[in-house]
Amino acid sequence: MKDTSASEPETRNQKVETCCGEFITHSPQETFALARRIGEQLSGGEVFLLKGDLGAGKTVFAKGLAAGLGIDPADVTSPSFTLVNIHEGRLRFYHVDLYRLERAYHSDLGLDEIFLDQGGVTAIEWADKLRIAPARQVEIDLSYVSDSERRIAITEIR
Repeated sequence: MKDTSASEPETRNQKVETCCGEFITHSPQETFALARRIGEQLSGGEVFLLKGDLGAGKTVFAKGLAAGLGIDPADVTSPSFTLVNIHEGRLRFYHVDLYRLERAYHSDLGLDEIFLDQGGVTAIEWADKLRIAPARQVEIDLSYVSDSERRIAITEIR
């Protein structure tokens, strides 16, 4: 029987140093730890497109990225009503949530300018609603394996 209290996720074809591959996490803590490890390696200009069903772990992943940037994860909450939250850490962290936004209103958010910030990292929840494509993007697809397990497929697209 697998020890589910472990903090390291299962990996398949993984390269955490380039944040690509497929990972199986057994708890929100493992999802957070995976994202934190990725966040610790970021240099700025990265845009994470977080996709997955409601409750799949998009906000947990965003909190982990923030922690890797030296930002208190307790300060990172779902920006469903403010749409964009900005946090200062080792790098600026833009946390965007498009859940409640119609596609036509993206231009009002200033995403073009955010994507150009080489001193920042952007995480966009519900990125499947995004109409514009950032130059340097990392697609994060979170899906349910079970109530506590998630499959996280990470693909870097340049």
